[in-house]
Amino acid sequence: MYAINHAATALLLKKKESSVPILPLLISTQVIEILWVIFNWLGIEHYSIEAGKLHLDYLPYSHSVFSTLLLSLLSYVIIRWGFKKKRLALLFAIGVISHLVLDIIFHEKDIRLSPFSDLPVWGLGIIRMPILNFILESMYGVFCWWYYKGNKALLIAIIVFNVLDLPIMLASGDALTVFKEHSFLLPAFILFQILITWYFIWRYSRLPIRQVE
Repeated sequence: MYAINHAATALLLKKKESSVPILPLLISTQVIEILWVIFNWLGIEHYSIEAGKLHLDYLPYSHSVFSTLLLSLLSYVIIRWGFKKKRLALLFAIGVISHLVLDIIFHEKDIRLSPFSDLPVWGLGIIRMPILNFILESMYGVFCWWYYKGNKALLIAIIVFNVLDLPIMLASGDALTVFKEHSFLLPAFILFQILITWYFIWRYSRLPIRQVE
């Protein structure tokens, strides 16, 4: 799942507890991906491009079931007892887990049980069907907006970012050469996507409908 729709998940969490600020909820839904960026830059994890297709084939430290549950538990403990914020702790932990659940639906079979085992692996592989991927992700993002009862600007932001992601979903062959030759670029691009989608979700989720024409 692409950055905008992971970020949109924060709207579901925010709806459950309006007093909780949305920024930490946005971070919770993407902290796994931030780790993936860092681990790729450090050479701990990597992706590959084979036969003109991008594969996120080694991400067991950031995206395994074990590491996700551990990160969720640690974040809960730190926020719950370190910062004394019980409700935020629970929502943050759920946000961490939500990322992996959504990735299992859309990824290829590259989600491992733990960093210490090659099998089993999970992933429904919707990413290999770009048009279906685009439709399902867009529907999910719009659903998050609808459930949150967001304003028109928030809906436009979600739709626009999904449309902008379509060329990336369709990219293959020579279009991916730059990422093969410069492996740091894809993590940098993903990080940029995360940060800019955080900004737009944060900005427009704070405005009531009547303020946005």
